[in-house]
Amino acid sequence: MKKFLLALGIGFICLFILNSEFKATEAALASNVIRFHVLANSDEEIDQKLKLKVRDAVIKEASSMFDNNGDINMARCTVLDNLENIKKIAKDEIEKNGFNYDVDVSLGQSQFPTKNYGEIVLPAGSYEALKIEIGKAEGQNWWCVFFPPLCFVDESCVSYSSEAADKIKNAVGSENAKLLNTEAEAKVKIKFKAYEMWQSGKEKIEYLLK
Repeated sequence: MKKFLLALGIGFICLFILNSEFKATEAALASNVIRFHVLANSDEEIDQKLKLKVRDAVIKEASSMFDNNGDINMARCTVLDNLENIKKIAKDEIEKNGFNYDVDVSLGQSQFPTKNYGEIVLPAGSYEALKIEIGKAEGQNWWCVFFPPLCFVDESCVSYSSEAADKIKNAVGSENAKLLNTEAEAKVKIKFKAYEMWQSGKEKIEYLLK
């Protein structure tokens, strides 16, 4: 029994350290990136294809929107100043494909899962995001990073910018950047999974205590 309690105590200490470590990384990322979140009208194949076309159109048109030397505050102002323009790009693409869905474009907080983007892997959490909701917005999501512009459309495929990945790593600092490096991807994924389980457990406890 004593061994079990000791192991349990050590486990909680490790999880607490892990939680603190990822909280720092998540906070550093949240203050330095703007994510990109596109929601399809439904999970029907035709709506999912439309979602990707809207995604491509917005990424392509927005590729020259940001100053390469700009910071997150400048990027946020740029996005806010261009919300109507981005909405028009999305709406034009929707109509071009024969649909008349409404589209809502906003900048706010969104929940993201752990995602791998080429050279880096970003932890799950709440991030500031440009959100595009097509029609009823009841379909599967698509996620990327809008600033620094990590994703770009190349020959109709979405690729990842190494330059933007380096900018993200520099922005969050060397210690936090270690957790984003996919060179140790397997270990990183295990850590992220443990972090997600810890977050889920905390949320359940908080819910029960309400």
